[in-house]
Amino acid sequence: MKLKVYNDNGTITSHTINKDIFYNKKYSNKISYINSINKEENALNIFKSFFSDSKSILFDDTNNAIKRKIHSLNINEFNSISSKNNIFTPYDFSLMYFTSGTTGNPIAALKTKKNILSEIKVISKLLSKYNIKRVIVTVPFIHFYGSLMGLMYPYLNNIDIIIKEHFLPNNLLDLVDDYTLVVTTPLYIQSLNRLTQNKDLGKSLFLSSTSPLFNKTIIEFNKKYSSNIIQLFGSTETGGIAYKYNDDEKWETLERVKISTNKDNELIVESPFVSNVLFESDFKITNSKIQTFDFVEIKDNKFKLLGRSSQIIKIAGKRYSTIQIENILENIEGIQKALVLIKNKKDELRGESLIITIQSTKIYLIKDIKKILKEELSNIKFSIELKVVKEIKTTSLGKKILI
Repeated sequence: MKLKVYNDNGTITSHTINKDIFYNKKYSNKISYINSINKEENALNIFKSFFSDSKSILFDDTNNAIKRKIHSLNINEFNSISSKNNIFTPYDFSLMYFTSGTTGNPIAALKTKKNILSEIKVISKLLSKYNIKRVIVTVPFIHFYGSLMGLMYPYLNNIDIIIKEHFLPNNLLDLVDDYTLVVTTPLYIQSLNRLTQNKDLGKSLFLSSTSPLFNKTIIEFNKKYSSNIIQLFGSTETGGIAYKYNDDEKWETLERVKISTNKDNELIVESPFVSNVLFESDFKITNSKIQTFDFVEIKDNKFKLLGRSSQIIKIAGKRYSTIQIENILENIEGIQKALVLIKNKKDELRGESLIITIQSTKIYLIKDIKKILKEELSNIKFSIELKVVKEIKTTSLGKKILI
């Protein structure tokens, strides 16, 4: 198989990917980090690490908090000569990824080869009917979703990988051909909908993850490009949990994944994809079972995702998701992005309020936002703090952040 890099100057760089080329004994059991801002360099180093049975920590170079943490733990860069013993030495893992976690502090999920290969086997079976010939990857490989679906899935199925350092929506559309799997995010799906050009992509498939897609966005995409979207639901710690096609309401659990809920209807996941070891300030053994903070309704091994428990606001006996509210606002002309957070106010009669930040060049008042939401969510009463900004920043995977 080939890794093909479409360079910004119009040239194409091609690498043959196989174990014989990339294996290097000096990397065996070496603990180091991979965090280049260059996609091509990350991809090649991850393959070197994986084939050489190394232990590599992947993270975003722009995240200074994680960078300081890694350096303080006596860990060197992947291609450095020396390798020192550190707190991770006793643990079995192939690749380690950082996630923000529920506390906001970086949590490391240690992934063994067994975690990775068992998940790829299940997803390969799910995608087998699509006869995929090549994979286009818009997401960073330093994130679990990116390396799992953008590198390991195509390698283990002998499928060529196509990447570009800066993937604009029109570049992506030009490169998609029959029997292509596009590994992407909701941000790119939304951007493709805004293009004036059309293209029949009926023989290709888009895989989206990191956050749910709004149904209207999916329907518009299906109509515009005649292509299907599979949404993958999971986390760095749990791996893949479930999937759904297009605008299906319910998520179907992946093969080998067992789900249940606690008394508060928060999701519990048990599967061979789950990281058995997590690290924050110390190590935690999960026994392949994790309590998430996703509020769900389960029926017949399928579930309806209502949102994170921290993203659910209860008003007049009904539960509303902040993601649902964001989608409503982003569907309004003049609002490019919306970020909705819940503020707990224990000392007040109304225990919760919404902090709504919108990216817009148009002036909006609280009464305008309330009117929009009441039309969609019925005549409910809630407290709002409104901020109008020029830009809501996003992470490399398209997740909104407020700085």
